[in-house]
Amino acid sequence: MEMINQLHDGPTKAFAKHCFEAYSPEELEKAAEGAPDEAEMEHWGIDAGQWEEAVTTALADHRAQQE
Repeated sequence: MEMINQLHDGPTKAFAKHCFEAYSPEELEKAAEGAPDEAEMEHWGIDAGQWEEAVTTALADHRAQQE
């Protein structure tokens, strides 16, 4: 989770760690292509930009592990 650990915003980092642990790279790719999930944003106290940053960072860390 090297890239996730570089995030400075607490809620974004926490959600990114959750995404990394809970979702497969395929699920994260699909999520990144769609609109931010309103329920997750409300639950984690983040906005759409933070949601997108967390999802793409979690996906990048998954990809880095596969190399």
